[in-house]
Amino acid sequence: MSALTPVSLLTPILNGGIQNVNFVNGRVLTAADMTAERTANLQRQRLLGTGVGAGVIAGLEVTLSASSVAYGQQVVQVTAGSAVNLNGDVLQLVSNTNLALSAPAQTTSTNAGLFVACQPPQTQLTNPGIYVLTIMPVSGYQGQVPMTQLNSEGVGTSCTSQYATAGVQFRMTPVTLNATGSPLQTNLLTLANQIQSQLNSGATVASVAPQLSQFRNGLAHVCFGTETLATYAANPFPTSQTSSFDSYGLADSLRTAELMSDCEVPLAIIYWTPGGIQFVDLWSVRRPVFPLDASEEWPLFSGRRRTAEGLAMFLQFQDQLSGLSSTVGTGALGSVAATSYFYYLPAAGFIPVGNVSPGTGFDYLEFFSNRTYRNPVFIEGAKLSPVLRTAFSYPPIDLSKQEMLWIYQVRENQDVTVGSGATAPPLYMLFTNGQIAFQGDAKYDLNYFNYANYV
Repeated sequence: MSALTPVSLLTPILNGGIQNVNFVNGRVLTAADMTAERTANLQRQRLLGTGVGAGVIAGLEVTLSASSVAYGQQVVQVTAGSAVNLNGDVLQLVSNTNLALSAPAQTTSTNAGLFVACQPPQTQLTNPGIYVLTIMPVSGYQGQVPMTQLNSEGVGTSCTSQYATAGVQFRMTPVTLNATGSPLQTNLLTLANQIQSQLNSGATVASVAPQLSQFRNGLAHVCFGTETLATYAANPFPTSQTSSFDSYGLADSLRTAELMSDCEVPLAIIYWTPGGIQFVDLWSVRRPVFPLDASEEWPLFSGRRRTAEGLAMFLQFQDQLSGLSSTVGTGALGSVAATSYFYYLPAAGFIPVGNVSPGTGFDYLEFFSNRTYRNPVFIEGAKLSPVLRTAFSYPPIDLSKQEMLWIYQVRENQDVTVGSGATAPPLYMLFTNGQIAFQGDAKYDLNYFNYANYV
């Protein structure tokens, strides 16, 4: 590499800068000038977009559509919403859309040149399996306007497109589990084969619910890069100018392998078997918008990615937990054990409990069976938000280990006066990683007598 030539202070550096068209009276204005001005505006917008950060702004939630047919056409619905990709492009889906998961027919590109760098990697939807659904920008021409020629004396003699419209398109990227990869991926590959074998033998979805739940949870933590991050504390020092922890998780792996581009924003993991879609998991790959790391050498400490992923772990768990009632049936929730349905729990989470009101939720004694925990104690509702936000920076609970966890009952949830004809709210408990400070100490003039904890 050649040595850089020094530049003096206050010397303008214009190379590579955004080129704004210099408009002056008497200048001949051409279509190329207007295109250059539009390009400059797009460059500024992208710089702002990268400063805000990549992720989903709002909406773009993916669910299985009722129009899907078992052993036939699979359709998902994507709600209206917006997102920002790693290039800083703002993507907007203006209305709810039903998306058929089928390979498109080969058509002539209608790209108008706004997103030339966003041509998607070529993949084929041939065999059902694990996929990441992404959204990415696309542009096309719309409308017609008259166009004059230099010799037509101002009379329109032909037509051209009126607008170069920015839109979006969706893509499915297949995910391949590595049989010789991490222990979690190896276990998931074995589990996937077992699930498929049972489904092929006529087993019902309810009968394979524990395996499907574990598979979904394990996939989510492959996406989170949980196994990689667990090694961080042993040696956090950067190597080769950048830390080995600036890239981890499924989305980063797909981008490194050039199977996903920086133009794409991941929306959901879809597990598709010959019988149809078994689950759609949003938060395994979906992330809120967050800015880039302040330091490339210490990304886990200098950026907001880990907090955003902690939030995603919490939301992924709660979404998966709520879906179990329809999979195993509400009456069977009391027999669900965490170790049979999950590999990991988030650093903090809620479970609706049915111990007091049978048939309405989980039995915490069964759910946390074979785990080390302290019996539930009371906390005030004022602590919920601080505890959860703190938990987003903690690692998930590895159910293969016997690390202790805390369980809490919330005073406001238990101390409810139900009026005439009113219904008591569902009971729930909060659990947290045992590494998080204990929250159950009674405080004078703050805790209620019947809902405080005493030695």
